[in-house]
Amino acid sequence: MTRLPARLLDSPLDRTVASRWAAVRSTLNGPVVTRFAPSPTGVLHEGHLLHLAWIGELARLTGARVIVRMEDHDATRCRPEYERAILDELERSGLEVDHASLASLRSGAPSPYRQGDNPERYRAAFERLREMGLLYGCTCTRSALGPPDEFGERHYPGTCRGQPIDREGKHVVRLMLPDEATEVEDLLHGTIRQHPLRDHGDPVIRDALGQWTYQLCVVVDDTVHGVNLVIRGNDLVTSTGRQLLLARLLGRTEPIVTAHHPLLLDGEGKKISKRGVLSHES
Repeated sequence: MTRLPARLLDSPLDRTVASRWAAVRSTLNGPVVTRFAPSPTGVLHEGHLLHLAWIGELARLTGARVIVRMEDHDATRCRPEYERAILDELERSGLEVDHASLASLRSGAPSPYRQGDNPERYRAAFERLREMGLLYGCTCTRSALGPPDEFGERHYPGTCRGQPIDREGKHVVRLMLPDEATEVEDLLHGTIRQHPLRDHGDPVIRDALGQWTYQLCVVVDDTVHGVNLVIRGNDLVTSTGRQLLLARLLGRTEPIVTAHHPLLLDGEGKKISKRGVLSHES
């Protein structure tokens, strides 16, 4: 199993994580469940291996069950051969994962752990939000929103709010977020306080190609799979509050705890995302 550097294991950070977990464990109902949920747009890279190491250590500390999920909602980029390569590398990594989810993905049959096999889940959530009057079509381009911030986010000012969902021409569908602040307990950062509507604006939940987006799919699947410990990289901290609000709108009442870990960066300080072939010794 790929391990975290020793300096992160027996350290003040490690002890802080344990202390935070002891304080929040009682807020979670039932067993602790987390997930390894890659998108099969390429094979695993070194950044994924660091993520697997964090999952392994945090699952050990919290006693969490680790399910495996394939987030292949983007049909234009995801490929079955990448999924097979990812599952092969996952098994070689030595991470202890939920056998049922892994076997389901390996079976060759439709799986409840593969997003592409479950479009009805996201359609049902979409229709629920539509009936609540919370969806609208947006024709704004990325260039019209200005440059992204340090997290790659562009603030959306609500320009198209109130427009119909099925608009003429190329458009996305956005969700009208409530004007509310959020708080989530994070094992590495402490309390994460956000105001999603003010911070970044209404998220896209169906893209211009008619595909469900990450923001919708991950919220729906985490509820279906009982995930209550979300482990992911620091680049996704900004998604926390909006996903919490979306989950509440869809009826989730169970709380979550998060752990946003450091990323593997290259020499220029950029996130490593090249999906090259890994040697088995990695």
